[in-house]
Amino acid sequence: MNFTARVISRAFEAGRTTSIYRGLRTTTLGLVSVALAALFIVPTSLPAAADPPLTVDQAKKLVDQLQTESGAIDQQYAGVREQIRQGEAQLELKQSDVKAQNEKVAQIKLQVGQVALAQFQNRNLDTAAQLFVTPDTEGFLSQISTVQKVSENQNSVLQDYQQAQANLAALEHSAETDLAALTEKKKQLKTLTAASDKKLAEANKVLAKLNADQRQKLADANKRAAARANSAAPSRDTTRAPISGSGKGARALAYAKAQLGEPYVRNAAGPSSWDCSGLTMRAWGSVGVSLPHSSGQQYNRGRPVARSDLQLGDLVFFYSDISHVGLYAGNGQVIHAPRPGKSVEYIKISYMPYAGARRPG
Repeated sequence: MNFTARVISRAFEAGRTTSIYRGLRTTTLGLVSVALAALFIVPTSLPAAADPPLTVDQAKKLVDQLQTESGAIDQQYAGVREQIRQGEAQLELKQSDVKAQNEKVAQIKLQVGQVALAQFQNRNLDTAAQLFVTPDTEGFLSQISTVQKVSENQNSVLQDYQQAQANLAALEHSAETDLAALTEKKKQLKTLTAASDKKLAEANKVLAKLNADQRQKLADANKRAAARANSAAPSRDTTRAPISGSGKGARALAYAKAQLGEPYVRNAAGPSSWDCSGLTMRAWGSVGVSLPHSSGQQYNRGRPVARSDLQLGDLVFFYSDISHVGLYAGNGQVIHAPRPGKSVEYIKISYMPYAGARRPG
């Protein structure tokens, strides 16, 4: 019996009926980490040919697990993509600095060359003789003054030139290093996309093993779960006065409420499909608060909030790897974009491993 089947067997033997979010995922989601290699070390396995057929409940748990793991990988993708976006902005600034430094080096080089040429051209005549033969006395005197001044500081000019060249070389190296790092991160995006797709493909294989009657039962079970979530959702009129008095959290939540029922799509941030951090980013963006498109990076924004002090619109994070985020909706619930195959919905905070909360703005 393979790893996944043993987990399912132990869960049923113990009589546990944990939720779809706290079930198998908390046992195996540790394989999804920032280290990309870990994505493939302990992959979720499908039942071997010799294993007994899955029941509808077992299939539902396994499909939910695989889709949730796919969503977690999507947030790693979102985090790397944010790093790329920030890195590209930084690289653009460095490239601008390189261009400016190139111009500075060229100017100093020209200045040094002009001094050297002037000294070479005037080496055979003393200043009085040159003054006697030049047709532009005023211009010549001005030139002599400039040449003499530069000559007196020639060592300083040469030192400035050498320093400018060194600064240029350092900037060019830094820009090249950043470009190489961006190239590697873009490769990571491809790896993460493949890993997420693999999870979804495995989920589809599980579904393909079900007969028509089982698929109908599974669809009915999903509908009942959605109905329970909606019936338990707080009223649209349910509010608590935010501590800050700004009302931004309540307005961010109202934005998220307007997206209920819209589908989860990898890395989507509206207007009609979402991933978890895309929804929270746009919701808070609607009230003028900028957030990155990454649950992990959003976790570092705003101020920490105790679970007992949650207010409407607060960002609530889940799982030890901070792979999921939603907006607090009151009555112990969040609005979130769950995972592939699901839509924006209400869900109880207790259905997923709580990791912390932040209040942006």
